[in-house]
Formats: sequence, structure tokens, C-alpha cells
Amino acid sequence: MTWAPRVTGATSTATTVSTVGTVSPVGKGLVFMAVLVFASVLFSCTSVGPARQASEWTELGNAWAELGKWDKAGEAWSRALSLDPGQAVAGYNLARALAEAGKFDEALSTLKPLASRDPDNAALLSLQAYVLHKAGRNDEAVSVYRRVLELNAGDAASRFNLAVLLDGAGQAEEALAVYLELLSLRKDDAASAYRAGLLLLASGRYDESVEYLDRFLALKPDSTDGLLAMAKAREGKGEYPEAMEAYKDLLAKLPADAAAWFDLARLRLTIAEDGAGGREAMTKALAAGFADKGKAKALLDSEGLVDRAGLLVLLTEAGLLTETGALTETEALTGTNPPTP
Repeated sequence: MTWAPRVTGATSTATTVSTVGTVSPVGKGLVFMAVLVFASVLFSCTSVGPARQASEWTELGNAWAELGKWDKAGEAWSRALSLDPGQAVAGYNLARALAEAGKFDEALSTLKPLASRDPDNAALLSLQAYVLHKAGRNDEAVSVYRRVLELNAGDAASRFNLAVLLDGAGQAEEALAVYLELLSLRKDDAASAYRAGLLLLASGRYDESVEYLDRFLALKPDSTDGLLAMAKAREGKGEYPEAMEAYKDLLAKLPADAAAWFDLARLRLTIAEDGAGGREAMTKALAAGFADKGKAKALLDSEGLVDRAGLLVLLTEAGLLTETGALTETEALTGTNPPTP
């Protein structure tokens, strides 16, 4: 049994790892029988040579892993390596288990002799890069992932992980290039499309951002993060009706998102010239807990703002205009500025 670890996460290098799939009750019974079979073979065939015994210990470890018994699996893989240091599968699996247990130095030590015997083994190097990342040694992990891709350009997991680490290190342009390379190989890679869309959005390349976020949402239509990013990209592109639709889709899924209600109100009041709709959205933003006085003040100062008087009343009643320079009751009602002293 082997794994293909994949780094995930929005804009950081936080990781989760794909693990062995759930085993059905029937499957568990079969796996447990396999454990018994391997164990009986190991403890009854004392005349079997070390290499054969090592292989049996490796299989026993794999069977224990299927049952989620990682301590027993690790013991079996360790025994396999003690009998035959060249047991690559046992070494790979043991290193993976050690890494997940936070024993990064031990995991790297386990991989070192295997990599020395087979320095161009892309699978071993990919795991080594992953363990280096888990240990916080991201610069080294990036170098190893680059080598992996030299050996196996089709390794999608390693290419994605490299992009995530570059992104986390602030190397946005190179990270974007790697995401786009991956998307040229796998057009349905939702995570890469999303991350590429975010990087393009952050760099102000709104047309391209919309393209990749649209691809992401076609694959993950219920993603609220995707809908929020799309709303911002559409607004940046000047597609205001589509931006407001994206906010409405988002709010249908997250009706208590105060920031989204505020942004919808902002667009209605400054772009769509929809005073009633803007007040409705602002009322919901305030009810959901919107409390950003800076954004409230900026909205009041916006050119093209409609129904300023009604907005003043809402924001004043919500206590967002109560600091120094706050509007008087008359100003709030009339929407007029105080006379200059």
C-alpha cells in the first residue's frame, strides 16, 4: 500500500493528506483474515529466507494499515527493513506513517538509504519532499519537488504541492505558472483552477481570474469561497450585474454573511442606483453584525451614492457613526453637511 500525499489549503501551506479509504465491514473481515494468514505464515515458516520474510512482514504491515492499526503496521514495516534494508515498499510506508505521527527526523532517516539506493525514484523523492514540508523545511521541499518533476513531469500531486509551497512563499508568479501547467494537463483540477483564479484576482488580472473561477465553479458550484472570489472578480472586471448575482448566490447559501450583504448594498447604492434594494441589503448586513466603521464611512463618501439620507439613518441607528465627527440627528435625517465654521 502506498500513498500520494497532496498539500492543500487556500492561500497557506497548511496541509491535509489523503488517507486510505474507508473499509467496509465485509472488507474489514477480509483484511483481518489476511492479517491472520500473513501472521501464520510468518510464525510457521522459520526456514524461509530473510528476503521472503521481509516481504511477508511488509504485507502484514499493509494489512494492519488497512485496519487503521498504524502502530502495528509500523512495527511490521520496521521488522521488514531490519530483515531486508532494500524493502522499498516497507520503507516508503513506514516513512509515511512516521511523518503522520510527527516523527519527521525518523521519517527522513528511513527514506535516506532508500533514496541512496535509487536516487531517481520519483515516488520516494516526492514523499521526501512532503516530509520536509511537514517538518517546516519548505525551501528544501521545493527543491526536491522540482527534481521530482524533472523525473516525472506527469506527477500531478507533486506539481500541485510545488505550486502551493511557492504560493505560500510569496512567489506568486511562479506558483501561478505551475498551477496553469497542471491545468493544461488536467483541465478538471478544481483546486488548481481556484488557486489560479485567486492569484489572478490578487494581481488585478480580472478577465483571466473570471475564466479560471468559472472553471472552478463549474466543478464545485456550491463553493461559497468560489462565489465570493467570483463576485470580486466580476466587479473588478466591471461586470456589475454579474457581480451582484454572484453575491446573491453566495448569500442564498450564507444568509448571515454580513460582509457580503454590505458589498451587495454598496453595489446597489453606488452602481445600480437601487436605493430600496441597497437599504434592504444594508439592513440585512447590520442585522448580521456588520460593524466596520471605516467601510461605512467610505461608502458614505462614495461618488454616485443614491439615497444617502436613508443610509445615514441606518448607519447612525446601528452606532457606526457615533465617534468624533458624528452626524447630528438633523444631518442624519436630511443628509446635509454641517456648515463650515
